[in-house]
Amino acid sequence: MTIDYGSAPEHANVQPGESLSPRSQLVTDFFDHMNTQDVAWVVMNNYDGLPEIIPSDIDFSIPPILFYRLDAFICEFAERVGARLVQKLWHGNMKCAYILATGPEGEREFVQLDFFTAFSTKGAPALISYDDLVAGRRALKNFHVPRPEIELVFTAMRRLFKNDWSARHCTRIAELAEQISDANWLPDSYQWMRPTLEAARQGDVASVSARRETDWAQLRKTSRINLSFGQRLADASLLAKRLAVRLRDETGQLVILAAPQSSLSVEVLDTLELVFHRRVFIDAPDGIGLFCKLALLKRRKGLIFVLAGSENPNGNSVAKRAAKLGLADQILHSKGMLDTDLQGLGVLANHFTSDATAIETIMTIQAAKTARAVARGGTQTSGSAR
Repeated sequence: MTIDYGSAPEHANVQPGESLSPRSQLVTDFFDHMNTQDVAWVVMNNYDGLPEIIPSDIDFSIPPILFYRLDAFICEFAERVGARLVQKLWHGNMKCAYILATGPEGEREFVQLDFFTAFSTKGAPALISYDDLVAGRRALKNFHVPRPEIELVFTAMRRLFKNDWSARHCTRIAELAEQISDANWLPDSYQWMRPTLEAARQGDVASVSARRETDWAQLRKTSRINLSFGQRLADASLLAKRLAVRLRDETGQLVILAAPQSSLSVEVLDTLELVFHRRVFIDAPDGIGLFCKLALLKRRKGLIFVLAGSENPNGNSVAKRAAKLGLADQILHSKGMLDTDLQGLGVLANHFTSDATAIETIMTIQAAKTARAVARGGTQTSGSAR
């Protein structure tokens, strides 16, 4: 089994006077949609070029009253602007992401919108409250951003969690620090961050990276202080419920590819990386535990291609077993007729003639899965589970 994680594609940026790309238009329309809700919200980071430049997913802090009904809110918006909801990802307590497809058939573009109330990370919940995140927010174009003090701490905490300090992150810390006039702005509970923030402001990546282990331990300690015993128990209970939902709802897809692997271009794979986050190619049997791994990957945003058919007969046994176990979602073939060995598997077969048709068939199946997951409910964003 070969895992190829790939990378997200670069998107062309529009110049002044040009029309917005479909994904940029979707983002600006969504900001307008948010502004009709009469609630305080902010885009937390990477917002300078929005909506024309969308460097990655877009992080929103929103109030609980909106978070609890996000499913309906997002679906209503998508229907109104002619977009399609292709993924819903419940990341954690009061954290959820949605991936929307926009643009005409054959020219799909994808945007991921991430939502949370308070800021937290895996292993360190309850770091910055929603009220603090939106207090003193500033208007920018048709959206809102946090005050620099909050964004600076937020940026540093994210880097501690991801353990990926870089010169670019240090530059951003320095830019935000320049906007803060109060020398005593850092709260007492976060004074332990001051040496790291000062090193970042100076562009000293080596020093901030070297401090990561100590700072991460301190960040987790701060998180524990912010949570009561009862809140920790509630978090543990919610994590168990989230795990059950993740096992119930597939965020991945298994495709039997009855065509050469090269029939899917690098561009199409990179585009699909925006929807699935990881991809796997299987060209031969790989032990008794393979199908357990595939079932798990389908619940962890995995896009799995089983290479089979006349182009790769070694994969036929894997394809047949995957179909028998109910793991296969579709067969993609590039010939006018499906190979004899793959007929009668009881799996939807789709003929693709281009990158665009491959993306469309994969997206259509994932959108249907997501619609079923949303209809089942039982999550924090369903309007029924709090």
